[in-house]
Amino acid sequence: MKLRRSFLLIISLLFISNCTFFLKLTETNKEKLLFENLKFWDNIRIDGIIEANYKSFVFRKNIALKKNNYALRMDIYDSGIFGMQPAPFISAYYDSVLTIRTPDQQIDQLNPENNERIDLSILFQLSDLFTIKDEIIKYQKVIINGVVIIFSDDMRISEIHDNKTSAKIIFHYQQNLDSITFQKEKKEIINIQIDKITHLKEEINKL
Repeated sequence: MKLRRSFLLIISLLFISNCTFFLKLTETNKEKLLFENLKFWDNIRIDGIIEANYKSFVFRKNIALKKNNYALRMDIYDSGIFGMQPAPFISAYYDSVLTIRTPDQQIDQLNPENNERIDLSILFQLSDLFTIKDEIIKYQKVIINGVVIIFSDDMRISEIHDNKTSAKIIFHYQQNLDSITFQKEKKEIINIQIDKITHLKEEINKL
């Protein structure tokens, strides 16, 4: 009987220690995944198709979106004949001020101090979120200046939404990032279908 009890005790201790080991291993894996998925956004270029539908403004065109730690640029293209020599349709550049070049080649600047809706600074702080990794791993969510960032089980960014403006960005994944949706007041206004993602350090030129 004593031998049986001792055997059961040893098995129980082994089981508990193994559970603790696997728990730590899981958290270690999540920490690694979080680091990799935040670094994913440091230097990135996304090429694909953008579909926009807002009020009477509708189009479907090619898009190139580039971001580094200091600037973000989006170029939407009209394809030429047989897809040759694409010409810019709309371009936007953001560092601390949003600059937009419209189809009539007019250039406008919008300052986030005067319009909170175009404050995109959170996009340049994603790598810094690793400093609060424990909170993110525990809750899979973090709130910074009213902006909510939600993470999936595998520590990918799944949503970013601004409580002040009811604007939301949703990231869709299959194996990799597949598409990005922009919503305003729960209505989808932009969808980007992604064809290619690269992570080269490119110079991002101002407009």
